[in-house]
Amino acid sequence: MSEIVLIDKVLNGDASAFEFLILKYQKNIYGTVFNIVKEDELTKDIVQESFLKAYENLNSLRSREQFYPWLKKIAINLSLIKLDRNKRYVDMYRDDKEEDDFFFNNQTDESNPEQELLTEELRRYVRKFVDSLPEKLRRVIILREVEDLSYEEIASILNIPVGTVRSRLFNARQIIKDRLLRQGLADGLYRVS
Repeated sequence: MSEIVLIDKVLNGDASAFEFLILKYQKNIYGTVFNIVKEDELTKDIVQESFLKAYENLNSLRSREQFYPWLKKIAINLSLIKLDRNKRYVDMYRDDKEEDDFFFNNQTDESNPEQELLTEELRRYVRKFVDSLPEKLRRVIILREVEDLSYEEIASILNIPVGTVRSRLFNARQIIKDRLLRQGLADGLYRVS
C-alpha cells in the first residue's frame, strides 16, 4: 500500500493505517533523533512524540508525497527543543557507527589494517571536535552533514537566515579542519571540506 493511500486512510478515520507509516519510518527517525540528542531513552521518547504530533496534525500536511520530510522536520524540531531544555551534547554517530553516518568522506583506494587504524583515529578526533563545537555550530553541521538537509531546510528549522547557515557551516568545518591539521590528521589523504 502506498504512503499516499495510507495517509488518505488515516485522514478518513482509519487510525490503524498510521501504524504502517510508523513501521516504515521508525528506524530512520530514530537515527535522526539519536544523532542530535545521543541518548537512547530520550531518543525513544522524541520518536514517539514525533509520530504522535504527525498523527495529530496530518490534516495540515500540504503534500502527501512529502510525508517523510515533514515527519523528519517534526522530529528534528522536537529534538532541538529537548536539547535546549536539557542542554545535552550531540554526537554525529549512532552507536553502530554505520558508514553512512560518517561526517567526512574518507576515501582511500586501499584497504589495509594501517589505513583502517588511521581512519578510526580520524573518526575519534572528528567526534571529539564536533562535540566540542559551540552549540550553534554543532547543530548546523549535524543537520547538514549527517541529516543531509538543505541550507533552506536548516534555516527554516533553526529560524535563522540561509546566510547564517552558510556562515556557521563554514566556521564549523574550518574549526574541525584546523584541529585535524594540528593533530596531523588532515594531510591531503582526507577530503575535509
